[in-house]
Amino acid sequence: MAGSAVAGSSPTTSDRQDYFRGQRRLTRGWLRRLNWLGWPRWPQRWIFQGNSSLSVIVMLITLLSLGSILYSFVFLQQDVKGCRQVYMAPSYARIKSFDTSITRFASKYALYLYREQGLDLTLEPNGVPVLFIPGNAGSYKQGRSIAAEAAHKFYDTARARGSYGVEGVRNLDFFTADFNEDLTAFHGRTLLDQAEYLNDAIEFILSLYASTSSSHRPNSDHPLPRSVILIGHSMGGIVARTMLTLPNYRPDSVNTIITLSTPHVVPPATFDWDIVKIYNKINQYWRESFSDKLVGRNPLASVSVISIAGGKLDQIVPSDYSSTSSLMPSTNGFTVFTTGIPTVWTGVDHLAIVWCDQLRKAIVKSLLGIIDDREPTQTTYLDTRMNIFREVFLTELGKSSLKYSPLSLSYDTLLKVPNSPSVIVHSNSRVILRGLGKYRQPRAYLIPIPKNRSPQDFFSIMTDQSLEIDGKDQRLDVMLCEQTPENVDYSSISNIMDFSKQEGPSLNFLCSNSAPHSILLPASTSSSQEPFEGNTFSYLQYKLEDILRYEYIAIIDSYVSPTSGFLVAEIVDHDAYEYEVRPSLAANMHGGARLQIPAESNGFMQVTLTGASSSLVSYKLQLNYAECGHPAIFAPLVRQYIDDPHESKYFPNAREIDVSFYGSAPFVPMTTSPRNDPNVKFQIWVDPSCNAHPELIASVDLLGSLGNVVMRFRTVLAALPLAIVGMVVLIQFNEYDSKGVFISFGAAFEYYVVKVLPILILLSSVFSVTLSLLTPGSLLPFIEPLDQTETNTALDEPIYRTVQYNNMFLGTTGMQLMILGPVLFTIASGLIIIMYYILYFALFAIAQGLEYSQTRQWNMTAVNRIMSHPFPSRLIRGLQGGATSFPFLLTGLSALKAASVASLPMVVVIIHTLLSGNRRILATFVLCVSVFAYVPYQFAFVVGFLVHTSTCIKSLCLQKSQTQSGTFTTNFTNFSVSMLMVMVWLLPVNIPVLIVWIHNLSVRWNLPFSSHHNILAIMPLIALVERMISGKMVPRATGIRKQMITKGLLVYLITYAIIHGVLHAYLLHYIVNIFAFWLVVLYIDESAKRARAENAANGATPGTGTGIGGGTDYWTKSDKRP
Repeated sequence: MAGSAVAGSSPTTSDRQDYFRGQRRLTRGWLRRLNWLGWPRWPQRWIFQGNSSLSVIVMLITLLSLGSILYSFVFLQQDVKGCRQVYMAPSYARIKSFDTSITRFASKYALYLYREQGLDLTLEPNGVPVLFIPGNAGSYKQGRSIAAEAAHKFYDTARARGSYGVEGVRNLDFFTADFNEDLTAFHGRTLLDQAEYLNDAIEFILSLYASTSSSHRPNSDHPLPRSVILIGHSMGGIVARTMLTLPNYRPDSVNTIITLSTPHVVPPATFDWDIVKIYNKINQYWRESFSDKLVGRNPLASVSVISIAGGKLDQIVPSDYSSTSSLMPSTNGFTVFTTGIPTVWTGVDHLAIVWCDQLRKAIVKSLLGIIDDREPTQTTYLDTRMNIFREVFLTELGKSSLKYSPLSLSYDTLLKVPNSPSVIVHSNSRVILRGLGKYRQPRAYLIPIPKNRSPQDFFSIMTDQSLEIDGKDQRLDVMLCEQTPENVDYSSISNIMDFSKQEGPSLNFLCSNSAPHSILLPASTSSSQEPFEGNTFSYLQYKLEDILRYEYIAIIDSYVSPTSGFLVAEIVDHDAYEYEVRPSLAANMHGGARLQIPAESNGFMQVTLTGASSSLVSYKLQLNYAECGHPAIFAPLVRQYIDDPHESKYFPNAREIDVSFYGSAPFVPMTTSPRNDPNVKFQIWVDPSCNAHPELIASVDLLGSLGNVVMRFRTVLAALPLAIVGMVVLIQFNEYDSKGVFISFGAAFEYYVVKVLPILILLSSVFSVTLSLLTPGSLLPFIEPLDQTETNTALDEPIYRTVQYNNMFLGTTGMQLMILGPVLFTIASGLIIIMYYILYFALFAIAQGLEYSQTRQWNMTAVNRIMSHPFPSRLIRGLQGGATSFPFLLTGLSALKAASVASLPMVVVIIHTLLSGNRRILATFVLCVSVFAYVPYQFAFVVGFLVHTSTCIKSLCLQKSQTQSGTFTTNFTNFSVSMLMVMVWLLPVNIPVLIVWIHNLSVRWNLPFSSHHNILAIMPLIALVERMISGKMVPRATGIRKQMITKGLLVYLITYAIIHGVLHAYLLHYIVNIFAFWLVVLYIDESAKRARAENAANGATPGTGTGIGGGTDYWTKSDKRP
């Protein structure tokens, strides 16, 4: 078979012949089946030459893997949607005075002021300015949910109380930007345009308050606003951070930024040079601002950034990218997941995060909490601001809240109790109240605070009652108390709780109510299913070292009638409440890693999954309980959490838990701190009265983990396949340069599968292990840069945080992920062969249609032979009730085939008509001028792709006609199809920017595109396509130097695509463009050689010739088979 030889220096010619002789025997079976269907022989030989069962095996493995990944992504390890619907009465007032005299983008964008109907009674801004920034393809109307909640919260509270009740708090004026649904995720220039426009908008918004009538401003003596609060959704958060880096930014005009599902550290799409460059620039600016280099000169010193992520339900932006810990210290910002925000406790998808009722209430609560219109910034100082944000968005459990505030509560209650032994509970005993008000009179329980125990031990108190001070007579209170002598003056204490008997002695205590320290947890009962159902528990946790100034913890039951409810209080031994379990694949073979909690343990414990730190691996945690023997006080409650970022999940009535989390993630900068343990942890509350603690079984969820690769490695589908296509093309050029035979893509791919893929799998595993073993103190600084910054936390204790970038290869660390590279390379290989078959069948169908459009006849051999087989004919009779209906089916099938196929080749005919002769030069010139003046070069690439597709179709048609006469060589067809495969895998890199241009064209067609007008970025590819449309085969590189350049460029493409292609996909286009330039040089060099030879033979004057060309012209003549 022509062209079946395969390049390679190690195997001998005899070895290669024996190898392909065996493969051809396997191929003949497929050829016989296709011959039976009536297919022509020439396309069969072209597609199947060199292919064996190995390619089919790779393809089947790919299909099975993709099916498993998609199944896992859609159905497994998913959070439950729990957002409540919202209602509002929106109205939008466009600010027309913000025109082209103020900003150059006024003709493209617009600014609106939101007003809630029935509440905001004036169109003049009279509160604190807030600017909502929509994200990629977002609408300015998306800010209405938060704005409406802010209006209702402020005005409803003010009406009920007569005023809002907090000095300095004002209503919020929500401004929102209309970007005409710009696609900022794909185009960096658009992102910069929006940021520049919003800086102008802030300047204009602040000027509006100077002209607002004083009758509309209740506190007209307070300073006018000098800053604006920013709320950014998705890419709007990046726009907000970019604003602070631009020249037109007004200093101190922004000091608070709240972002919703914003990819802060990694761009979601890396197909645009500008977007990657902007990310690098702004992230470097923010990191350096908080480094030692700018101490005392930090332009962002007063800026706070709160990043809110939606978790697994967000299937547009990976929530890993929302982390801000590598950009700023915890004193200026943090990242929190909606699953851990108190009273929210649910995952949120990418669009719902702007309207989720529970979340918008938390956001508005924090905004109104930081407002102080007595300050020019209209907000409180940074420390106060961050404390309010932590109080609203974070839980106080463990270290995750970073609320290192000392317990310095003032005494607010005088407690008098009888001097009776029944009042004071022994410090080693638990206090368990099943039901309240049993004694039909108020009762106090005093637990002594031990002074001789470890200071790390702590009190744990849980109840289903609210601990808030609400003024009710019957309630449950928990207080920190200190005994005082009787002769102390208590006149300054307003709240006196006297439970003593008048005739007997009493004990007096000065107490501080613990209500401000209570933590809300989702209720966990035998009927609980999800944490967001509405009912809550109250929880208190005090380290003994923090409350040594007190003597007792007092539990006050003020109920005078029996009431359902419970309280459990105990002292937890710190050394006995922490456990570890290590899940692994080896443990999975034995049913999972097991941990039996001792029966004498506390009712509160913490379990760490050792080694579980990667967001790519999911787990399952099973809790097995013994029978309690009596009705349980509450069902087991589990909190899953990690320290950085602040992600918590709650599982009420926990039995079996799907464990997925956002720990260390691909391409996300890693931060190391002595305070943070990267492993996922679980805090477990069980009924201590049962004395039947659970057995924990932890296992790796292999199938559930497969879905984690979808969100993290989407760009891999553009990088790795292109690298593999480069390897296949390298094999083809190696054979072509040495033997003059350009083997088919299928034959070269078969050689790749047999010889290269195993080596690639091994090297990818070794490379992953190598990156995992390299540490910042060893060789990694020589490979990738380190950014070391020194920051201070709220403890006034320096923390040296090292930011380490894992930008290479797949961006993963950890030896347990070494299998990821081989799996992705295998899937990418399978995708290539699938695409190759799809491409061939599409080209073959169009070529057949072109032949049919010329002859107006359709070959019915295949259909006739299928239908004449006994099994199909019997099947049709059985389904349709007899053979009489079969002719009608066949007639309809014929008509449908003729109608569809006849129209397809018209595109090919039109393209070749327009690009024939001198029209080619004119069309190329017009295309280049268009790129320079109006359209992006991605448009020219798509045009070149379509033109080259028509070249492949024409080559197939010519191959058929010349094969019948026995004069055709497959070199040009194989070369053109291989170049088409390269262009196919470049389409994902170029299409996004083209979509942005089409969108801009639909909005403002008369405005030129703001970037991507570099003719050099597309001219070589266009020249190559123009040369190939004339049927010119690329000349062989006969010299060693030329061959080394060809192979070197392909090796560079392969290496870069593997190591940096995921984060810098845009550069793959430029590398292919350079390779195309080299091929054009080969064409020109061969053309010059022929011209010199012809001139020498004809005695012509040097300098004349045939112009750009070179290679054999297969449209006019063909070589004999080699």
